[in-house]
Amino acid sequence: MYNRQSPAIRCLNFLCAVLLTLVLVAGVIFFVLWLSLRPHRPKFSLSDFSIPNLNRQSGAVNLPVKFTVNEHNPNQKIGIHFDKVDGSVYYGDELIASGPAVSPFYQQPKSDTPLQGELSASGPTPTDPAWPRFAAEVGAGSVGLRLVLTSTVQFQVKLWDTREHHMKVDCEFRVGGDGSLLQEYKNTPCKLYF
Repeated sequence: MYNRQSPAIRCLNFLCAVLLTLVLVAGVIFFVLWLSLRPHRPKFSLSDFSIPNLNRQSGAVNLPVKFTVNEHNPNQKIGIHFDKVDGSVYYGDELIASGPAVSPFYQQPKSDTPLQGELSASGPTPTDPAWPRFAAEVGAGSVGLRLVLTSTVQFQVKLWDTREHHMKVDCEFRVGGDGSLLQEYKNTPCKLYF
């Protein structure tokens, strides 16, 4: 014998089906929006670096440290707000220069921006423990250095800004005895940490 469902149960089944369909459609829409608006990390590469007169006998104190790091924003619809960029240069674990390097700026989507900065070296000096090794590398024409850039960034989609992210860029490279970036390290990609 055939049992018909009561109208209340049929109505409840219909409402559940409609609700489940709405949740499924909203989930698909949210997933597609998330995929299209998800920010991609910028890419950095060191294009130029110099410490003129690096080979002087009195050390690197007060020498200008100049660098250019190219930054590429791969996002099609997302711009990036950079707070001031601080720079530090290391020889091994020894800090040899640091300070503010680049003023705050906004980068348009799908664009490249050269970050040009200048710092003043604070070492090493002939009295530092690292000086003999540093002087030997300068004499050999290849000195290993590390440039670290730190900043706070926000991604911008139309009128909406994301929360702040702390960013660290780490570029390892070598300079010649004259203090200029060796050719094989030009445009070397830098590591990026968020």
